[in-house]
Amino acid sequence: MNPTRQFVSVILVLIALAACTSSTPNAPDQSSGAVGPQQITNATEVIKFDPTSIAVSGDPASGTCAESSLVPGTHRCLPEGGQPTEPCFALGGTRLICRPNPVAGDYAVLISPAAPLPSVPPPSIDRAVIFFVELDSGLTCAIRAAAEPVVLDTGTAGYECATPYTYLVGDATTAFDDSAPQWTTTIYTLDPATGGAATGVAAGVRRVWIP
Repeated sequence: MNPTRQFVSVILVLIALAACTSSTPNAPDQSSGAVGPQQITNATEVIKFDPTSIAVSGDPASGTCAESSLVPGTHRCLPEGGQPTEPCFALGGTRLICRPNPVAGDYAVLISPAAPLPSVPPPSIDRAVIFFVELDSGLTCAIRAAAEPVVLDTGTAGYECATPYTYLVGDATTAFDDSAPQWTTTIYTLDPATGGAATGVAAGVRRVWIP
């Protein structure tokens, strides 16, 4: 072959290869990690409570009910011959379940109002109060509605837990640290013999319920 033609052929081949290489789009670097939105694991779940999710049974107690000031968007009821209880959630206009436990699927009292229920609008998000809590350990705690306060060295108990003499100190805005995706709180257990509280134990918050 003529040396000039051979040289030209080599040049044409090199140009063609360069064109093919430059026309191929850069592939994404698959080794740099997952693409797209990522799920945050262990984040505390905030749940809007649905009273119809709990099955009711038995005859309700007659009582009078008014709007709750402790948990906006719910009722405070006084059963005949009983003590005031809250929060109570209306099931239509004829029955209310009071102090529900969303984890166990039960409640403390079923009320039949003796008079028409007052209109209670749902709270705005900034007024929604946590009324029930489940911790990472499975321990559950409910907002305290008793008239007698439980006062610890660190403050007044705002939530009473399923384990006897165990509390969370503070109200719905101070009992929980929500600065991270998984909230935390501190558990205090009283010594029934002395009335003193053990050192607080930090705990992760799995789920909370609001009206």
